[in-house]
Amino acid sequence: MTQTMTKKPRIVIYGVGQYGGYVVRFAVQKGWKIVAAVNRAGSKVGQDLGRVVGIGRDLGVIVQDCETFDYSSLSADLGVVTQTNQLGVNLPAYKRLMGAGLNVACHGSESYYPYGCDAAVAAEIDALARKNNVTFTGCGIWDMSRIWSGILLVGPCTEIKSLFHSSITDAKGQAANRQQAMQIGAGMTREQFESSGLPQSRLLRSYKTIPEHVLAAVGYTITATRSRVEPVVFDQPVDSELMGGTVAAGLCVGTRIVGEIETKEGVTARAEIELRLFREGEVEHMFWSVDGKPRTRVRVERDDSAHATAANLFNRIPQIIAAPPGIVLVSQLGPLHHTALA
Repeated sequence: MTQTMTKKPRIVIYGVGQYGGYVVRFAVQKGWKIVAAVNRAGSKVGQDLGRVVGIGRDLGVIVQDCETFDYSSLSADLGVVTQTNQLGVNLPAYKRLMGAGLNVACHGSESYYPYGCDAAVAAEIDALARKNNVTFTGCGIWDMSRIWSGILLVGPCTEIKSLFHSSITDAKGQAANRQQAMQIGAGMTREQFESSGLPQSRLLRSYKTIPEHVLAAVGYTITATRSRVEPVVFDQPVDSELMGGTVAAGLCVGTRIVGEIETKEGVTARAEIELRLFREGEVEHMFWSVDGKPRTRVRVERDDSAHATAANLFNRIPQIIAAPPGIVLVSQLGPLHHTALA
């Protein structure tokens, strides 16, 4: 069934960075109205949004300071938050937008399955959304490639023993330079990795919520979750433009997050997520397999991660606006609908 909109959404952009810029360009292309745009203090504030996101012309929307903007003046349907991956850090943005009566679509890893990341903040978000009769949904590339691909994979099964999910993500999409690449461990020794704080990173451990989300969405009851963060090390050197040369064999090329999930019904799931430097010929992909009847697997490759994650969020907007109040997961919204005909 195709998605039908009775009116074009009115959108507020909260965070005029890479992904906010994509959403603006999509909206302009589709004729959806950008009501306002806010950003943290800096050079973007005071400029026309069209110039900031590279459209090359004025849109008549001036980027405002997110701390001083009058949110009570907004007349919009939804705010797009592309600030950080962490619920707690983003909470002031959620409060400002939902307090003004706007639904929220958030690009951030902890927003997809909030109760699995920060139960206290999730409860606060849900209560605020219900109080203001609006919807909160975390969405982006995980929607299709990690969550819905897993849900659809188990659809034909009559028996399920376990699920396995893995992925490799190119560090070039996570970092702009060597210093940023080291934030996922690239170029470190094992000892440096262990002392870096990465093994204790709550953000990285949030990736365990991917199999949690899928298992819960298909009816299983989560009883235990475990996760760990470990270095990825190759026994061959890796040439990397991002790192400014060759990373020697034995040095870390990135990070692996391992998640293990148990359920009341006995079905288990395991995830192995790698964020790292790529060797020649490797392609970013997400993989799911199910040990059951029938045994099935699916692999999703992606050529343009930035476009894909922004488009996943953008295409959810009409469904989020139409959804009931509170936190509504993408698994509860149904499969994603394209906007090619919008």
